[in-house]
Amino acid sequence: MNNYFFLELDTTGPQITLYAPDYTGLDYCPVRVEGDELLDSTLDLYVVDSKGNRFDAIISHQGTYFEGSIPFHSLAPGIATIHARARDTVFNQSNVAEKTILVYGQDEVTSLKIETAETALVIVDSEGSLEIELGKSLSFIESDSLGPNTLLVVGAFPVLSQIVAAEIEARSDLMQYQFGNTVKLEAYFKDFDGNPVDPSNIKLVVYDSKLSVIATIPVTSENRVELGHYFYLYTLPSGTNPKVIHYEWYAEIQGSPTVKRETLKLVFV
Repeated sequence: MNNYFFLELDTTGPQITLYAPDYTGLDYCPVRVEGDELLDSTLDLYVVDSKGNRFDAIISHQGTYFEGSIPFHSLAPGIATIHARARDTVFNQSNVAEKTILVYGQDEVTSLKIETAETALVIVDSEGSLEIELGKSLSFIESDSLGPNTLLVVGAFPVLSQIVAAEIEARSDLMQYQFGNTVKLEAYFKDFDGNPVDPSNIKLVVYDSKLSVIATIPVTSENRVELGHYFYLYTLPSGTNPKVIHYEWYAEIQGSPTVKRETLKLVFV
């Protein structure tokens, strides 16, 4: 009696889709590469700017997709193209996904702030030992002072002042925000000489993780604090599964567009 078996080989590469905004400033640009099957951790991701210079990038692997932000600080203004190619777990190469993006020139939005009812209490290391007791702003914390396995403990205690989680290189995506909470988003607009200025056509644009627009909110004089300083109270969407959203301040200064984006991580608790 003959024994036999069937061997089916996977020789088909995954299909990937690249999500990115249509435009950005010289800042961090959110990017998501999504496959139709489980992907290997290797991703060839790079940007070619308007002068033909190539910039390689790394974003986080999340199983069937990659997600993160690409620094655009060194790119030339103009039309840039993002390229991505992945492979599956048996190393079949995917298609090459591309996204053309308009890169604006110098950012006049020089800083952002986020305030929320969630208050960071302490920073502890992996053993639970107190490293730093927070004051009013994360900008006073030097990253060199933190241990390799540092945790940020977040609570909602009104006895402490609200935390301002921005104006640091680590950016707001180090913080987590609870679904349904209200955050105060602020922007400071300056001209090319560094002087505060009131721009025109100010909008707050909110994107989901696939960079589809959730909301476009006109910002008016009612949101003006002082020259160049604007805010908006935004209620985060509801949900239970952790996810990220991105928000963008868009404005025009003397006819020139300027954009600034940040990422928020949303959790249930």
